[in-house]
Amino acid sequence: MMNPTLAFLSGTGSHVSSCVRTWLALLFIMRLFAVIITAKTVWEDDMQDLSCNSTQVGCRQQCYTELSPLSPFTLFTLQIVFLSTLSMTNFLYNRHSLRQARDNFIQAANETRWKIGFLNMLAKILTEGIFLFLQHMLYPGLLRQHRFRCDITPCEEAVVCIMLKSQQKDAFVIFMYTCSFASVLIEVIEIYSSVGKVRLSQGAYEI
Repeated sequence: MMNPTLAFLSGTGSHVSSCVRTWLALLFIMRLFAVIITAKTVWEDDMQDLSCNSTQVGCRQQCYTELSPLSPFTLFTLQIVFLSTLSMTNFLYNRHSLRQARDNFIQAANETRWKIGFLNMLAKILTEGIFLFLQHMLYPGLLRQHRFRCDITPCEEAVVCIMLKSQQKDAFVIFMYTCSFASVLIEVIEIYSSVGKVRLSQGAYEI
């Protein structure tokens, strides 16, 4: 019997092995707790953590925009929201298909459920991949600069800015990036294994 909580947290259905479901759920929980814990400790006010040697009004805000057009915390929070939406959609569909299975549509429901699960897994990989790509595009070195020169209007020349709590923020980014990459890897392996099983079963049926 599939655990509903585990199915929701992992965003998968009965077509996925319990081991894969457990690992995906664990990675999701760790990321969710990381976002919740650091929201009020490390990322409470990211722009205020930027210290610049300038008294010019608006200088720090412009320097922050140049350094971080989109905060890594915001990026990974949006990732969690998108993944949660996919998980909820898949979970609600699985509940509906289980009701159909009780009404003499077991085989058809199972086939449809596998197809929807397969598409959901692809959607999860695509979602994870898009956010990893965005992180790489915004910050090619993965991490933001801890200290940088800001030479834009309305700042004076040679303004130097330092990002406070940089080590804690870097640790958060690395952790979230690693969890996301691990999820993609697990999902790709599961899809490859799942497709292989379907082909073997079809071959056996034809024989």
